[in-house]
Amino acid sequence: MILTLLCSDVFAEWAQAYGPIVSVWFGSALNVVVCNAELAKQVLKENDQQLADRHRTRLTARFSRDGKDLIWADYGPHYVKLRKVSTLELFSAKRLDELRPIREDEVTFMVESIFKDCTNPENHGKSLSVKKYLGDVAFNNITRLVFGKRFMNSEGIIDEHGQELKAIVNDGSRLGASPTMAEHIPWLQWMFPLEEEAFAKLDARRDRLVRSIMEEHNNARKKSGGAKNHFVDALLTLQEKYDLSEVTFISLLWDMISAGMDTTAISVEWAMAELIKNPRVQQKARDELDRVVGLEQTPGLVTYMMTPLQAVATPRLPPHLHKRMASDM
Repeated sequence: MILTLLCSDVFAEWAQAYGPIVSVWFGSALNVVVCNAELAKQVLKENDQQLADRHRTRLTARFSRDGKDLIWADYGPHYVKLRKVSTLELFSAKRLDELRPIREDEVTFMVESIFKDCTNPENHGKSLSVKKYLGDVAFNNITRLVFGKRFMNSEGIIDEHGQELKAIVNDGSRLGASPTMAEHIPWLQWMFPLEEEAFAKLDARRDRLVRSIMEEHNNARKKSGGAKNHFVDALLTLQEKYDLSEVTFISLLWDMISAGMDTTAISVEWAMAELIKNPRVQQKARDELDRVVGLEQTPGLVTYMMTPLQAVATPRLPPHLHKRMASDM
């Protein structure tokens, strides 16, 4: 059944049949599937230390340098340190507010691009792929937040650094896109060896790109005498304070890039599609934005966090996704 259906659909069916919490073995790895908000609170908050570790397959161990990043780190001093760096330093309310103009610039540019293409006579009667615009805004937003530079110009042309960044992300996705049962059953691994040479080349390209950008920022800091709020500058400033190795530095930046590109575009595209399919909820969300934000202001991250907009959209999610989001809130 898992081979023919989405895992989320399978988990939802299991919850209906066996209850809101199910343990399942993927090969030699025991996994816990939770489909209940109260149980999720116990798993993710009350008993998080016992359940914090994520099983690393050969692929994830290779990508994360054996847990040197935040996403795949084992619970312990290293994980606690990186959580502290991320929560208190990189994603503090003050820093996010200071970086707000970047997000607003990119969203405004996206809306203007869509309007321009929609009103272009050459596109009359043609459909536009919103995913393309969302992908561009996610790419530009994350590169500006992380690296402090826009790799794509107003015409949509990506410079050399940006092309290499996208190529590395795409090549990494390709290498990790086809996990085999050997990832979960160790004694089968001899039948499915990793592409060690390809992984080594990918690691070298990733390190070379990030080091070149780090060098640019270091030189700029020496000239200006200060650091900016971009994540590279922030980590360079915090590197000695938190004793961050270069491997951890690069891995942490790559966590942000991986989480902020395709995932963001896909999530927003899916949410927009759900609203389009449900005009009543779409109108309710628009009314709420008009009431809370107004017609003249630019809605920002803080505004969204203060409104019940998520609660408006959440009940319209498919049951298995609704439960999953409920466990995250």
